[in-house]
Parts: sequence; structure tokens; C-alpha cells
Amino acid sequence: MNNRILLVLAIIVLTCFIIMAVVCFNMFFGATKSVYGDRLDGMENYALKEEDKEKIINKLKENENTTGVSVHTQGKIIYIRAVFTNTTLERAKEIASTTLEVINDEYKEKYDIHYTLVSEKSENNEGFTIMGAKNINRNLIIWNNNNPMPEPESEGE
Repeated sequence: MNNRILLVLAIIVLTCFIIMAVVCFNMFFGATKSVYGDRLDGMENYALKEEDKEKIINKLKENENTTGVSVHTQGKIIYIRAVFTNTTLERAKEIASTTLEVINDEYKEKYDIHYTLVSEKSENNEGFTIMGAKNINRNLIIWNNNNPMPEPESEGE
């Protein structure tokens, strides 16, 4: 009689361990999905084509102060990085904003667009690094606040 109770209890515990192992395996190793989950379903139909990337690059390089441009996509974001020389921050923003003219509306409806504009410090300008973004739901680029942080005052002064 005592062995029967222990046998039933052992079967219940063993069954619970098997169920827990199956659930844990399915959660951590089972379904191999993208890091984005199902958010990118159907995006392969709207992949950014090479000729469209070239349009963006050529539009930025129309300006003689643009020395380097790169365009790539990741997930639902188009990343545009432009390097400038001898130009002001406001002028670089204007140049970058012109790329919205050459980006197809189908991309604007499916992708967020992220800009990184960089200029090294030179004798003619202070240099800057600024980031901007255009959301799917907006028509404008929103630029971050590029104000430099003030130097902390020391207590001894």
C-alpha cells in the first residue's frame, strides 16, 4: 500500500517535470523567429532597392560640401549617414531634408527614416553631430537638440 502511494506520487512528479521541460524548451529554443517577431511580416515586398539607395546618395552628393554618405536598412528603419565639410549645422539639415523628395512614398509609409549628420571641427566651423528622424506618421524630420553641455563649474572658483 505504501509503495503504491509513492509510485503514484513519483509518476505525478515525473509528469510535471516532463511538462515543464517541454514548455521551457518551446519558450527558449522551439520556434526560431526573427528578433523583430512578426512586426516585419510583409516587409520583403517593400525592401529598399539599390537604385533607390543610389538616388538618396546622389541627392546628398549634389552638394559639394558632402564628403561621404551611407544608406542601409535594418528592420523598419532606413539609416542615412552623411559627412560634411565646411558647412553649418542649419545648411546640413537643409541638405538632408532634400532627400525626402527622392524617397518614394511607399517607403515613407512603411519605414521610419533616421539621419545622422556629422561635420568635423575646422577653422571655418565648430563641427557637429546631429541626429534626426522622420516617423511614418509625419512629413517632417525632427532633429535632436544639439546644444553642447555646459562645462561644470569647479567648487574652488
